[in-house]
Amino acid sequence: MRRLQLVGPGVRHAARSGLASLVLLALTALCAAQDGPYVLRAEDGGWVALSVAPGDAGPQKREQALGAQREITVPGVGSLPEFRVVLREPAAAARDDIKVPAKTPLFVVADTHGEYEILVAQLQKHGVVDAKLAWKFGRGHLVVLGDVFDRGPNQTEILWLLYKLEAEAAKAGGGSHLLLGNHETMILRGDQRYLHPRYAETTRVLGAGSYSELFGPDTLAGQWLRSRPTMLRINDQLFLHGGVSRALADSGLSIAQVNAGVRALLSGSAPATDTERRRAELLLGPLGPLWYRGYFSSQSSFPAADEEDLARVLAVFSVRRIFIGHTIVPTITSLYGGKVIAVQVYPKKGESGAIQFESLLIRSGELWRANLEGLQKLDDRPAF
Repeated sequence: MRRLQLVGPGVRHAARSGLASLVLLALTALCAAQDGPYVLRAEDGGWVALSVAPGDAGPQKREQALGAQREITVPGVGSLPEFRVVLREPAAAARDDIKVPAKTPLFVVADTHGEYEILVAQLQKHGVVDAKLAWKFGRGHLVVLGDVFDRGPNQTEILWLLYKLEAEAAKAGGGSHLLLGNHETMILRGDQRYLHPRYAETTRVLGAGSYSELFGPDTLAGQWLRSRPTMLRINDQLFLHGGVSRALADSGLSIAQVNAGVRALLSGSAPATDTERRRAELLLGPLGPLWYRGYFSSQSSFPAADEEDLARVLAVFSVRRIFIGHTIVPTITSLYGGKVIAVQVYPKKGESGAIQFESLLIRSGELWRANLEGLQKLDDRPAF
């Protein structure tokens, strides 16, 4: 089998009745009453935290000069507690290549799209964080394959949680790694077409010209996001959001060059030569690592990857397996005899209220589907 044949209608987000629309509007208004903080540079060169808070006349802007405090509080959501985040100095570029002992557990999450409560339930169930949202995974590594942003109502909370866990994991001898997805790059480049309505209200209340301004290169979270990798190799396994096309493999770009190239484009560096323009089109276009879907037969607009293409990709990047998000599958699925693992099971609640979401646990070389029911061994046969 060259590529995976997907079935089912996919995920639908539009309300289908007048009643559903009213409920959506009410929920949006409720969510919009509280958001943030967003940490921006103040005129005096320090940091200021901007938040949306409920007020008698509706959502209100709250501004707090951080001074030497360098700590923010992220409000609770639903039954989840608030948590504190110690802010750090501007981040250095994240690593491109990590070596860990063979038995180090890896927990892989894809495409959370603002579904904070579902993500936390998953992380708590499998011992990545505790009841207070502190790191619990010891020397293990959490790998998030991008697309924290857009569609769902709680991307801010996910972002700060991952920022906090990065420091806590490092202190424990483990690691927490957020990779860039196409939706992160869209927001950072001003494309807000999939933004949840809550954040349009945040933009209005905070007086920003656009939501993307709250993640500019001079903001704390914006700078941190621009330091994240697009591709990450851990031992002999490659992690990224979309996929690796034959064109990318044949481009001669290394993992480090891909990561540096995307960072430069997100920081506003304009391609100056024809060569740089072609590289930018590759990195941010449909054949690039953020958008490519050629491993799936339902994605006919993308050049299909055959076994020879995949062998070339694995050889060029010196890996034996690739883990991807971006393209929705009904369950975590092994492709190409286990050489590609599709992780993107969209987080949502079913009609009964049951959560539908899966992550992947890699433990002692074995792959396990992880959900709120527990673990299920993943083999190399296609799931459907």
